[in-house]
Amino acid sequence: MPTRAPAVAPATVVTLGRLGFDGTVDARADRLLTQPKRLAVLLYVLLSQRGGMLSRDQVIGVFWPDSDESHARNSLRQTLSFLRTCLGPGAVASVGTHALTVSASLTCDATRFEMLLDAHRKEEALKLYGGELLPGFHVDGSHTFTEWLEARRRHLAQRAAKAAWDLTAECEERGEQMGAAFWGKRALSLSPFSESEVQRVLRLLERVGDYAGALRAFHGLQTALFVEFGVAPSVETARLAAEITQRLHSEGHHVPALLGTRRSDVERRIAQRRRLHGNWSGIEKRSGKDRRRDARRSGTDRRAVR
Repeated sequence: MPTRAPAVAPATVVTLGRLGFDGTVDARADRLLTQPKRLAVLLYVLLSQRGGMLSRDQVIGVFWPDSDESHARNSLRQTLSFLRTCLGPGAVASVGTHALTVSASLTCDATRFEMLLDAHRKEEALKLYGGELLPGFHVDGSHTFTEWLEARRRHLAQRAAKAAWDLTAECEERGEQMGAAFWGKRALSLSPFSESEVQRVLRLLERVGDYAGALRAFHGLQTALFVEFGVAPSVETARLAAEITQRLHSEGHHVPALLGTRRSDVERRIAQRRRLHGNWSGIEKRSGKDRRRDARRSGTDRRAVR
């Protein structure tokens, strides 16, 4: 009795958090990574068709808007030929003379992510969401693609954040506080600028006793707001963080150690120097012989005696 050949798993284009190929894809696929525009055509068709097809005119309008019809169609034909050379003859198929579709042998993590969300399989979907769509990817001379990509990034990030918040709420309803805390922190990492959400996570983590996690969430918000907008968290958010910090101090915890910000050896030596030379009058005081007598002081040394 003849043995059946094992099923070959489809190759996957990885776009969330990184760009690459997983699965049984030909080694020639790596050539695509050096051809941003041709790769962009593949990604645009993959992410736009959602199981259907995409018109050739739509692809041409995105990638060759300034070319006449003859040159634009020739450019598309060359791109499709290159894609088929790299990924196999059936990877990108023509549907009649007007449309394109991607073979089922080639999948994409971003489309799989949305399919899982549509099926209400949020936990599975969030396992796929490794980060921003196509981080750092750029195609020169295609403003329409850039705008489309930015919109897709926002759309997927918002769906991921909503899924994490939904899981947080579901866990809270079931009384699963630890699960709610886990998904709350994941949600916050996907939408770091919402103070109302940060406050929600702070209260949630405080209830489960994860005070260090609560303060990390606050410090993450504090850093993000300052870097992006040059502002500080609201008074209400800061008050919640101060209450948690005070509770940690009252219980005898060392907050920097809990937050993973314990001072380094260099920082402790600098603090010790400051204590020894508290009233510095402009001349550095040294308790021992300076073995680097003719050497220029480092930035660390200069800061230590200010």
